[in-house]
Amino acid sequence: MNAMIAWPSRWLARLACGLVVVLLLMSGSTTAWAQHEEEEDEHSESRFSDEPIPLADMPKRPRPLIELGEPFLGTGTLSQGIKLPTGAVWQPAFLAFGTIRSAAQGIDNGVADTRFVEATSRFDLFGNLYLTQTERILIGFRPLDQEGRFSRYTLSADPELPDSLADFQDELNFAIRTLFFEGDLGELFPSLDWNDSAGLDVGISVGRQPLSFQDGLLINEDAIDAVGLTRANMKVGGLVNTRVTGLFAWGDINRPAVGGNAGDKSAWLVGLFTETDSRKRTVELDAMYVSSDVVVDTLVMPDTLVIERGGDGVYLGLGSTQRIGQYNHTFRALASFPVGDETVANRQGVLLHNQLSWTPHHTHNLIYINTFVGIGEFRSAARGPSAGGPLGRTGILFAAVGLGRYGAALGNGADNAVGGSVGYQMFFANTRKQLVLEAGGRYTYDEDTLGPRDALAAGARFQMAFGRRGVIVLDGFGSYDIDNVELGGNSSELSFGGRLEVVIKL
Repeated sequence: MNAMIAWPSRWLARLACGLVVVLLLMSGSTTAWAQHEEEEDEHSESRFSDEPIPLADMPKRPRPLIELGEPFLGTGTLSQGIKLPTGAVWQPAFLAFGTIRSAAQGIDNGVADTRFVEATSRFDLFGNLYLTQTERILIGFRPLDQEGRFSRYTLSADPELPDSLADFQDELNFAIRTLFFEGDLGELFPSLDWNDSAGLDVGISVGRQPLSFQDGLLINEDAIDAVGLTRANMKVGGLVNTRVTGLFAWGDINRPAVGGNAGDKSAWLVGLFTETDSRKRTVELDAMYVSSDVVVDTLVMPDTLVIERGGDGVYLGLGSTQRIGQYNHTFRALASFPVGDETVANRQGVLLHNQLSWTPHHTHNLIYINTFVGIGEFRSAARGPSAGGPLGRTGILFAAVGLGRYGAALGNGADNAVGGSVGYQMFFANTRKQLVLEAGGRYTYDEDTLGPRDALAAGARFQMAFGRRGVIVLDGFGSYDIDNVELGGNSSELSFGGRLEVVIKL
């Protein structure tokens, strides 16, 4: 009996030992295979590093010029604030901040046979009174420029400038360029809807304020007297979000004119602006009506030139922004239609604008291709004095720098023209430096069109931060005028420009 019991026990013991041996062999082979795979992946670009990454070393918070009340981006216990009869709780805090831009810049225009070198500055100074995080009053000054003219010193000019423009030009002023209040009706009167269910979350903005729609192509003002109401977070059907803004502006409206954008004291505008988010794209649909008196200007030139400006017009804009695979894509179609007389500021035309960009694999850089087609003579509804024309978003060769007399290499008007730019933006890791290289061109298909002509250009922009508040910007371009247009005497088809700018954030 004992022998019969011992026999299966011995076999069970042998079986158990065999299983242990097999498991050990499998473990060893698995470990060896894992080590083999690890050795193969050591040099893979997608492999995570074995080195621990320390926590980010957060910089100290920036201190504004003036800081009263709760510290900007500070930590600690918040004050209880002031409770208003409306139920709102205000925690007033004031801070002053600004930006100083100073540049030495010059252009050698071989087509017009003119050249100049100048030193110029711009100072944007703001005072921001926070009542809450959604309600504030902002006041701003730009004491070194006005109506598109900047305080500057002309170092050299050929031909020489008239006595009224030679050497130093002083544009010192103390006019208020920004003064507006913005807030949320639901936060101003929370006692009317304690449950936040009545749809009172309507944003309001009133006063002299900056305004930009359709990426600045339809309207791009830095100071316009207006009142606007915005209803956001609207759910319509299966859409993610819809925002609707109604706007009325009555003063400080600038419209295109000969030699730049000029103020139109009689103008007023009304507009309806929408932005809708779906799961795949963001669509903007805007409509505006601008009304103003027609003014006749007589300019003394080689021949007396009579120009009409002002006039009524309708302005429309459609924009669509989406992600297509690895590409960022924005398409915009804009149109202007005169109502009544056509003037220099009130023309009929369509502008089609396309932006495409992507990030190359294994980099943080950016490649972009921007193109445009101007059909007729499109005009923006309103543009600030230093904003240039509507093509600023096409690239650095088309954009106005907004400082002094340094113009865009390829201009920024879109009348009867096609063109575009190709650029590569490089970010240098852990250096706070970046470089943009760009090439572009434009072709005007109507010989009777005034303004920029057929040309090719290449340009570069290098930016480097220094300290905690400074940025150095180095710009340069070269352009070739295909038509060799004669403007006041021609000696070359080539033009060059360069500038060094220092930006200080206060």
